Amino acid sequence: MSNGRKTRRMTAATVFLGAVLMGGAAAAQAPNGYIGILGGGPVYMHNDTNIKELRKAGFNELIVWSVEVNEVGDLNLNGEFPLTANGKYIGEQTWPLFAQDLANIKTGKVTRITFSIGSSNVGDFQHIKALVDSQGTGKKSILYKDFAALAAALPIDAIDLNDENSYDQESTVKFAAMLGKLGLHVTINPYTNNAYWKAVVADINSQQAGLVDGVHLQTYAGGQGNNPCVNWDFGGVPVYPGLSDQPSAPPFSTPAQAKARLKVWDKQCGINGAWLWIFDQIKGTDLPRKYARAMTKGVGN
Repeated sequence: MSNGRKTRRMTAATVFLGAVLMGGAAAAQAPNGYIGILGGGPVYMHNDTNIKELRKAGFNELIVWSVEVNEVGDLNLNGEFPLTANGKYIGEQTWPLFAQDLANIKTGKVTRITFSIGSSNVGDFQHIKALVDSQGTGKKSILYKDFAALAAALPIDAIDLNDENSYDQESTVKFAAMLGKLGLHVTINPYTNNAYWKAVVADINSQQAGLVDGVHLQTYAGGQGNNPCVNWDFGGVPVYPGLSDQPSAPPFSTPAQAKARLKVWDKQCGINGAWLWIFDQIKGTDLPRKYARAMTKGVGN
């Protein structure tokens, strides 16, 4: 994907299921997957209208973006919202109602809240590798302490791995296993390098069956041209294509176009979920509801 902080803000799960392969395409999946929406600042910068929209629109997964991991393991959202420091949750110092807002969102249609780590910038997964190499992932490691604090403070269900430049399998697998021990599920968020991601998912799930329970596949911007039914088969782990409501992250899809695209893929390989980039673009309008309804119909749920 393109470079820089601007791109970082513009780029950018379900049950472990048996697979029915269709002509070498992605695995056919059972109904009732996740229809998600990804959002940044408008999710955590307390706003009653945004919270109401996310509760009621019809999405059942909220992907909160983008968690940064610094060189000492502190967690931060988008360089503007410190989440943890020294193994303690400190988010209440910046946005004291964040935990309450997420809990409120989960009283509506949303049943799963996923925090996404990383993006096109270099740093997050390089820092994770260095910390895993130096401290491991046991209870005394800073990564364990910080993610344990995050999970204790916030009603989150999964961590999404959006590594776009490090691609170190050993540290990523160890990190994912640690998240599983904390009671979190893991998803991945690729736009390229499918062979690497297939190996990572297979490795993780061979150690903890079903730990990786979803793939958020980017089909816009750097992932433009990706097809969840071609070259993205994860052996039964459902693949959820991500669509863009943002003209600067092509291809742009209206709700009707999103429905049509998903119907093609649903017919081709039985996808049962999808997600939308990005809430920030459509907050305060009736579009979240329209996209949620169209995407749900597109995958036949």
